[in-house]
Amino acid sequence: MKHTVCVCAALLSLLSAAAQQDELDLSQLEIPQAPEETSIPYFGIGGGFAGIFLFPTLDELNQKTQSWELGGFSAPLFLGGAEGFTAIGIVPNVRVGIFGVGGSKQLQRSFALGSTEVTRTAELSVSMTGLSLGYAIVPFRSFTVLPVLSAGWGMLTLELAQAPATTRWEEIGATADSLTFLHRLAASALFVHPQLYVEYAPLPFLALRLGGGYVLSSMGEWKQNRIARLEGVPSKVNFSGASAQFAIFLGLFN
Repeated sequence: MKHTVCVCAALLSLLSAAAQQDELDLSQLEIPQAPEETSIPYFGIGGGFAGIFLFPTLDELNQKTQSWELGGFSAPLFLGGAEGFTAIGIVPNVRVGIFGVGGSKQLQRSFALGSTEVTRTAELSVSMTGLSLGYAIVPFRSFTVLPVLSAGWGMLTLELAQAPATTRWEEIGATADSLTFLHRLAASALFVHPQLYVEYAPLPFLALRLGGGYVLSSMGEWKQNRIARLEGVPSKVNFSGASAQFAIFLGLFN
């Protein structure tokens, strides 16, 4: 009987020690915390082709081309060119870029002056070069929304030309005649271009863009044939207007 009591006491002692050990282990057990959700950082550096469809107001300009018996231009005016950009590491999600685009449209009419067949053309061209500053919002990986402000300088040119099908070197003189002439009307400009881009990177080295915005231009002094100061140009002869853009870039993107 005494032996049985001793055995029971030993078992109770072991069970108590085991329970204390389990309690100690549970108190020291560390439960891992769920990782905090963090925003996806933006990274991008690249360059490629950019195309802009520009919708300027053409009413005042078309009054002039209609007086030349050429009809009027219609929007949009397509500008194509190059753009490059890079993220700024010291300022998260901010990127800067540089771009240059240009394009033209032409009106043409052929008719007879006396016994000579001539062709008359009017060509409207716009170019823009500048810098851009944007802030990248990355809702999920490979997809970026960018409010962007671009600014720079540009040129608006309208050329009126007329000539027969053929001319002769020795007949080209310093004075114009009724058959052959060229008038070049041009002005430089400053512009700002607020835009909103949506960009998608299907591959780490390829990015696609769609965007829209509005160009605000401030025209400088007009010149005729690069010499004469041209006065009386209507203020609405400019390249201000809505824009739509697409682009494709090669580089490194997240």
